[in-house]
Amino acid sequence: MDSPFKPHLGTNYIPSIDETKQIRDFLIASDKEVRDIENEIDQLRRRLDLLHEKRSKILYITEQHRALISHTRKLSRDVLEEIFLACLPVDRNPCMSTAEAPMLLTCICSSWRDIAHSTPRLWAAIHIALPHIDRGNRAPMSSLLLQQDVLRLKLSQRSAATREWLDRTGTCPLTISI
Repeated sequence: MDSPFKPHLGTNYIPSIDETKQIRDFLIASDKEVRDIENEIDQLRRRLDLLHEKRSKILYITEQHRALISHTRKLSRDVLEEIFLACLPVDRNPCMSTAEAPMLLTCICSSWRDIAHSTPRLWAAIHIALPHIDRGNRAPMSSLLLQQDVLRLKLSQRSAATREWLDRTGTCPLTISI
């Protein structure tokens, strides 16, 4: 938007009464143009949001259809079991963590969970990490008692998880590290 007062901008120029009215009219027109642009931006944002939502829905359904023709669906159960066994750590016993096999495999889909849970060799080794109490900073007795309660709870949870893990081993020989 061009202003007849452009040469006076940033100077100490004092407009006359007529020029002040012209400047006020210019500001009213400028403010209206800014509001119109903001309204157009809002409309475009809403349209863009709708397009993003539409794209997300299409991508979601597309991925579901891709999964239907996935090659892993065609693998037999015994091949999947062997692949699962190859996912186990080779240099140590697996931890009770969903970040690694065999627990990770149970998080993929229900069929993989069923296969993993019913494959005893996947569960034949385990590393059990024991929780500990931090006694290094001479904490007050109340803090130590609270830590002991937390420790009891963790041990109880870890014990239940370990029993569940060991139940899945069937008759396989076990390897346990602590």
